[in-house]
Amino acid sequence: MGIEVGTISRSARIVWIGAALSAALGACVSGEANIHPENAPTLSATATNFPEDTFRYHDARTTVRAGLKGISHRYIDPVDMNKLAMDGIRGLATIDPAIHVETHDNLIRVRLNDAPMADFPMPVQNTPGEWAHVTTNIVRAGRDQSPDLQNADNEQVYEALFDGMLAGLDIFSRYSGVEEARANRARRDGFGGIGIRFAKAEDGILVTHVQEEGPAHDVGLKPGDLILKVNSTNITKLPLRKVANLLRGPVGSPLTLSIARLNTEVSEPDRHISFNLSRAHIVPDTVRASVIGDILNLRVTGFNKKTAPSMHDTLREHDAAFKSGRVKGVIIDLRGNPGGLLSQSVNVADLFLDHGRIIATRGRHPDSFHDYNAGGVDLIDGKPLVILVDGDSASAAEIVASALQDLGRAVVIGSSSYGKGTVQTVIRLPNDGEMTLTWSRLVSPSGYALHGLGVMPAVCATNTQSTDSEVILAAGHLDAQHDAMQAWRDAKLIFDGRRPGLRHSCPAKVFKPGKNGDLLMQLASRVINDPALYQRALVRPEPINTAFRH
Repeated sequence: MGIEVGTISRSARIVWIGAALSAALGACVSGEANIHPENAPTLSATATNFPEDTFRYHDARTTVRAGLKGISHRYIDPVDMNKLAMDGIRGLATIDPAIHVETHDNLIRVRLNDAPMADFPMPVQNTPGEWAHVTTNIVRAGRDQSPDLQNADNEQVYEALFDGMLAGLDIFSRYSGVEEARANRARRDGFGGIGIRFAKAEDGILVTHVQEEGPAHDVGLKPGDLILKVNSTNITKLPLRKVANLLRGPVGSPLTLSIARLNTEVSEPDRHISFNLSRAHIVPDTVRASVIGDILNLRVTGFNKKTAPSMHDTLREHDAAFKSGRVKGVIIDLRGNPGGLLSQSVNVADLFLDHGRIIATRGRHPDSFHDYNAGGVDLIDGKPLVILVDGDSASAAEIVASALQDLGRAVVIGSSSYGKGTVQTVIRLPNDGEMTLTWSRLVSPSGYALHGLGVMPAVCATNTQSTDSEVILAAGHLDAQHDAMQAWRDAKLIFDGRRPGLRHSCPAKVFKPGKNGDLLMQLASRVINDPALYQRALVRPEPINTAFRH
């Protein structure tokens, strides 16, 4: 069982806290329909007597029940089961806009255009099982009279129902169908592949990165190689997604790559090569390291199950350089990082801490209450640490930045981060799809909820028109920024509309290197190389109580 803090995109990495929920259905004592005879003269008076067809009604009842149960038990706010289920039923209109659903007394009335189609009694017990029974019987009735609904398969119906249910919750709660869920699991847990990154080129697929210890690396594939065929399929004109699908497959399965080696030092006959290799379990690299001058730069693109171990190994590889003074500081670049696994963000922060609370989570479900405390050893022994964030740094990236800044261990530079301060749990449904639900909020070590605020950097590069590092790092500017941060922290756990206004003190911005270089990297280098400036920029607020009941 595990949780994750999600990402700001629909295809985010997720670790699921619940395996497939129980498929067993309790006895249903309600949900039979009164079919209006003028519209369905050939049907019996009860929906349960409808003939079975290619639509799998039992599977639908099981899956809908699991989804309703998961939402009602785990969502961060209490939910009204009646409203939740009705929102889902109304979602069928996304398949056929002619379907209209309304309630009248204790009946659910379904209409097709303006003509009545069927009436269903409201569930007596208001349970997930009873609502699943009613919902699938409504689908039965609708399929008899709506061609659009009749042509929809189970997956299309699930998407309509669950999207309808989740639309009234929050933007991070969502349903992923079987294919998308499979891709989500591959991204967070790994997949069967060969360990490369690639880009589209005019004459083929250009290899841009080869992951060490992966199958491609083991057979000698190199960055700069041009892939022409996967097995017997010519891929030169295929879109990247289809190429990815061809390269992925069951772990251990074989494939053949035909490539052109563009290195001009290789003789013409040796430029066309075939590689025979077998797919292996691949977890994408998320940490890229480089040493520029006397600073170790760690670019972190996401948080999967490999992120913290990779960063740990990288720091250990440079241990001698830290001890000798050849490397005097570290920059962790979290710009554009959409987030990922909660556990990995905690473990990354813990690599630089020997005490303190890294993050707290608070929600409605008892299992959502956690304090994550540092218990490791600072692997760089107190050397200067700078974190870069921007408006696209979210969730797990914000945990790392807030923890290391609030505990006085790092100077954060950039702009206000995204403000995605909630934790998601993922329920794997009986159909093998997934439901992602927001189930707790993140509380920083200094006691403010990250959601809607994000992390305010100690060195803000967006609250002045100047891009001159001297202006941005001036003492008066830093002191004013620290004062603004106090108002930020005073928001604590209150959600009263003040949060968007507070972000104006350091407007969110996406930072990318421009024609004049990389401003944030320039600021980070100056801060690390000036001990007095580094100490002035550090923020050491007193941690406060995060006791919080939703």
